[in-house]
Amino acid sequence: MELEPGIHSLTTGQLPIGREPFKGFPPPNSYLVFGTDASVLIDAGWDDTADHEARTAYLRDLGPPPLAAIIITHRHPDHGGGALALHRSTGAPLASHALEREAIERGLFGGEARITRELRDGEELDLGGLTLEVVHAPGHTPGCIALFARERGALFTTDTVMGVSTTLIRPGEGSMADYGRTLERLRSLRAATMYAGHGGPITDPESRLQALIGHRQRRETELLDALAGGPRTVQELREAIYAGLPAARERLADQQLVSGLHKLRDDGRVRADDERWARA
Repeated sequence: MELEPGIHSLTTGQLPIGREPFKGFPPPNSYLVFGTDASVLIDAGWDDTADHEARTAYLRDLGPPPLAAIIITHRHPDHGGGALALHRSTGAPLASHALEREAIERGLFGGEARITRELRDGEELDLGGLTLEVVHAPGHTPGCIALFARERGALFTTDTVMGVSTTLIRPGEGSMADYGRTLERLRSLRAATMYAGHGGPITDPESRLQALIGHRQRRETELLDALAGGPRTVQELREAIYAGLPAARERLADQQLVSGLHKLRDDGRVRADDERWARA
């Protein structure tokens, strides 16, 4: 569907059973963006035959300018899994940030295709009357990118900002410190609309970004307060901070807490003591 002139949503399908972070979580978004001379696809959803057929049919019926690139914003399979099939059917080159290239080629493509265009922070893609600026947005993953159509004030945020939930930062893959800096940078762009990785358009970016920044600051305070009485395990911290959380979401909460603890440790505010954490 057309979201605004030159920006279309190619979102289709549902999350595979058992992969929803929580019930009702919407499928990954895919966006077609084009000017007078060229078009790009931002993310390609899951590797799913029905989704692929729906997207290729939409492209065929719409007839946009030549597809200059299939941009994979980050390494996760719900955003790049469908890129290989689209690459094979359209011949369009695959693009990502250099820090995501190896994980995408190995994890999503199984060595069957290569990223041929590495996108750099500040690089501009001229589509003809519409320019996409690459914004390195680490945090969710090291090489996660956003794309900013400055002429429209349209910011494609992938999973860095979602209207439906907060963003998961997995320890060992993402960085809570990087994520906080990225939120501030995206806020500085003063976008008019954010097109997120899941869920509908965000029409008040300033409020959403400020809410996410405030949420992260509150979580840090909650962690420190929970440790005020002495060392605790991650499970004990989760039970204190996420009271009443459904069992199906406990693993995600644990990952988020560990990432937050790693940031506080790097800030010199907490320390690890075997399987327990304590204030420094």
